[in-house]
Amino acid sequence: MVDFGSAAHGDYFSIIDTYDPLSNRRAFYDTSHVLPSAMLETYVEKWPTSRIENFRYMLGSGMMGWLTIMIDTSAWSPEQHAEARREIDLYKKELRLLISDASLYHVSARPDGVHWDGIQHWDPERQRGVVYAFRGTIERENSHHFVLRGLQASGRYWVKFYDRSSADRKVTARELMGKGLKVTLPVQNSSELIFIEPEAR
Repeated sequence: MVDFGSAAHGDYFSIIDTYDPLSNRRAFYDTSHVLPSAMLETYVEKWPTSRIENFRYMLGSGMMGWLTIMIDTSAWSPEQHAEARREIDLYKKELRLLISDASLYHVSARPDGVHWDGIQHWDPERQRGVVYAFRGTIERENSHHFVLRGLQASGRYWVKFYDRSSADRKVTARELMGKGLKVTLPVQNSSELIFIEPEAR
């Protein structure tokens, strides 16, 4: 039972019994309103991935909280193994610390698999964070603006696209929290991780 009573005695919850990418993101969106991200376990299960962008989307949909891989990985292609190694290494070295320490912002509506959706982890002490961006299935909706929160209003930040969907750039906090962070993904059911860091770094 996922509630505050059991949360006092456990380390994490398995938050859903269906493990496709959309179900994982919906469950995370719902439960993260009331429970810490680091307690929210999602299973990544086999899902159709005709392109490496879809494979990355599948993995990323389970990497916002407590990640568990529930797949026969011997069936992965060499390209998928290399991509999984890269993404999981990032999860261990960078994302897990933000998940445990940072504030969480819901920067989209509840995921529906059709429109874009995303979340933002933001550490106000280090002024560093990450945006998880997911593209839906609308054919011509290649770009989306995510309005960010928690940044220092007078600050300038580096916006770094981990999966290289766009070039890294410097942006003001005023723009990121006003017009928003623009993300462009040409492939449906694809994703991007965007790190936000102070300009001085």
